[in-house]
Amino acid sequence: MNTTEIDLDIVSDTFRAFVDQAAFDSLIESWNQKLNALEADASVFERHFSTAFFKQMDMAADTLDRLDAQAFEDPLERLVSEVSGPAVVIGPDLRVASVNAEGKDAFGASQGMFLSLDCMTPETRMDFDALLRTHSGRGNRAQAIVQILDPDTDEPAFRAEAFLFKTSNQDGCYIVIRSLELDWTSEVSASLSHAFGMTEAEIEVAHQFFECCDLAKVAQSRGVSVHTVRTQMKTILSKTGATSQAELTRLFSMVASRQMLQTRGLISEWQDPLGREKIIITGAGRRIAWTWMGAKDGTPAIFLRGMAMGYLLPENAERKLKRAGIKLLIPSRPGYGNSSLHGELPVLEDNRASLHAFLVEMGLKGCVGIGLSDGIIPLLAQQDKDPDTFSALVSVGFNGCLNRAAFRKLPVPQATLLRLARTAPRLLELIAKIGQRMIQRYGVDWYLDRAHASTPLDLQICRNPATATLVRDACSHLVVQGTRTFVRDMQMFHAPVDGAIDRLAIPILSMVPTEDGLFDLDEYRQLEARNSRVKVLPVPDSADLLIYQQTDFIMDRIIEIVSGHRQ
Repeated sequence: MNTTEIDLDIVSDTFRAFVDQAAFDSLIESWNQKLNALEADASVFERHFSTAFFKQMDMAADTLDRLDAQAFEDPLERLVSEVSGPAVVIGPDLRVASVNAEGKDAFGASQGMFLSLDCMTPETRMDFDALLRTHSGRGNRAQAIVQILDPDTDEPAFRAEAFLFKTSNQDGCYIVIRSLELDWTSEVSASLSHAFGMTEAEIEVAHQFFECCDLAKVAQSRGVSVHTVRTQMKTILSKTGATSQAELTRLFSMVASRQMLQTRGLISEWQDPLGREKIIITGAGRRIAWTWMGAKDGTPAIFLRGMAMGYLLPENAERKLKRAGIKLLIPSRPGYGNSSLHGELPVLEDNRASLHAFLVEMGLKGCVGIGLSDGIIPLLAQQDKDPDTFSALVSVGFNGCLNRAAFRKLPVPQATLLRLARTAPRLLELIAKIGQRMIQRYGVDWYLDRAHASTPLDLQICRNPATATLVRDACSHLVVQGTRTFVRDMQMFHAPVDGAIDRLAIPILSMVPTEDGLFDLDEYRQLEARNSRVKVLPVPDSADLLIYQQTDFIMDRIIEIVSGHRQ
């Protein structure tokens, strides 16, 4: 089949997708058409393209790397990025959905954590409680002014506005808390000196005037006459071009705000929402970040997240684990969060080696291993290499890695990306970078709407502020180091684990969602027939994000299995 026209569409859509959402969707469809027309063998993939085509792809990648960062259009990210001081957005359960760098320090909470209302003075906390009652439909107060305490001194630090905010695609409201005050930083002083040639003495007068707006107080603070300060202010007005003290104040506010906006940002380094993360550095220099959930001294079990589902679970999950005396040990897989990725290793071996190093460091042998979605793959690989590693395995979610027949029923976007992961990972990397640029501009919801467009149950999770914070946290954990982890995880779905399943000598429970469009009980029964150790358990009323949809059901099964294999 002559696919030259499709190739031209791919080139065109690739460049247009830098700025156009519709072009990105068209790009995926063009790649789907191209892959449908090609041979399945990855080894002959490149012969179906001209040299000029790959030159265009390389040019696109180079251009993309040199483009400026996108301005935030994600409504939650914009709420915390458009102010110059501390800002945080929380869900109805007080879990942080978005926070800027200043907010993390001021409120003592990072994304995914719960905001403690002890950060407010008791007097203004009452006003905030009235706002919460409005959120739950029991009041009529849509805004409050609160006083935030300094976390170190417990003294009032700054005033903040609190208000309800509803995004266009959400079913409920978030709660926004943003500083009403600006800080004068050294960067502000440097900007005034560079832009207007102001002296150190003039900058200090400007700073004190900005803080109190009273020339007499400035004079008293500096130990000089009011006349002297007025003279200096005239010079400052002349240098800046401001025509009045009011205009000068607005200028200083703009400079202070701009400087803080330049230094502010979403947290570029991953921070464990549970506040328990530790870092293991192996002799080979591998970094393995890990945390835990449940009972501090409980029976240990390994818990590996999947691409779609993060390790941060609803509160009721941790309560169940504590009551059952179980401790989930949660290592971040390579490239996730603060764990290092070793690109010289094949993706499956990289994940298996990291898991093995973590088990050795923790002195674990014979515990239960739990994997969400593709998180089960490293567990299977390690168990195949050392049959004494685990006593039982639990798989939660899409099992294309276990049931290959499910791949053919995937929606076009997911199927196309998975096929590219097998045939052309460097081109998938380019698409992933374009997608990341879209996320930076339009927010995580842009990605989630496409990833879960075919599953209404999953969209409900993404559009409910109480659970959307969990999904947003999972996305941040995935992309904080860039797009390579996403690409390699796509490749890992193709990892050859069929032999590991056939050779498995310990029980494995595979909990699969019934409403994700891929569920076929007969196919899963064939999996059971291959190995009597495999048991498939359909999870009703659940789709790809089943860990958030049927938390109690899934946690009860995990608790049963871990409790039954206590050493």
